[in-house]
Amino acid sequence: MYTSGIHDCTEWKICEGVTKKTHLLVERKPMSTRTRNARERAYEQLRQRILTLELAPSQRLDENRIAEELGVSRTPVREAFHQLSAEGLVIIVSRGGYVVADMNLHRFRELIEAQHILVRAVTHLLVARATDDDFDELEAAVRAVDDAEQSRDPHAVADSNSKLHILETRLTRNDYLLSMAERVYTHLQRLAFLSFGGAGGIGGDGQDPSLLKHYEDVHEDHWDYLKALRSRDVATAEKVAVRHVELFQSRMLQFLEMNSVQALDFSEIGSRLN
Repeated sequence: MYTSGIHDCTEWKICEGVTKKTHLLVERKPMSTRTRNARERAYEQLRQRILTLELAPSQRLDENRIAEELGVSRTPVREAFHQLSAEGLVIIVSRGGYVVADMNLHRFRELIEAQHILVRAVTHLLVARATDDDFDELEAAVRAVDDAEQSRDPHAVADSNSKLHILETRLTRNDYLLSMAERVYTHLQRLAFLSFGGAGGIGGDGQDPSLLKHYEDVHEDHWDYLKALRSRDVATAEKVAVRHVELFQSRMLQFLEMNSVQALDFSEIGSRLN
């Protein structure tokens, strides 16, 4: 029992349900750790299955089946779907259905255009704002990509590579660019997974010379970029950043051609933005 008369009055009002809204706010309990963990587990596992193409683009998602596979109830699965929808990885269709976001040539072109613009802005801001501690953090992230490449695990490489480029953007201290980077690199991660040999992508056996050369080129670009940033050499850093985008672009075009998909020429995108 409260000792204050005011609190007594407040207690009676709540008990009598003066307003339904007030009553609901008082009665609502915080989400249990178990519920939160189930939702986070569902989200993380579904996200990984989408990014590694285990759940294919445009595939319809069966809420009941996925809940059974993950060993959770339908509620955390539904919450995970909505979280993934906010990231653009899942599309909510009519009558509450869900499908994996597609990967088409139009979207690929838009992502490459966005990446070209993004890396230029990020490079200029990093040269102007990044501290020595920031560069040390970037170096650790570059080494993480190198370690992933040594493992020859396409998901680990694509994931660490995405985290590196999002970190670069975070260190610009520009939240609007960061929001853009998180969306762009999340969507590019499915394509990067293919480029690093995942899901039967280029050099999927891990021994293809073109895949090994791609790993070497990615490694070189990352270290050249970091070196230019530390030197505050914006011209060289931007040149390397654009080269890195074009490396990924050419790698994906190689994949499209190998899979009998009509090749698109994106060569003018970079030059048009200079």
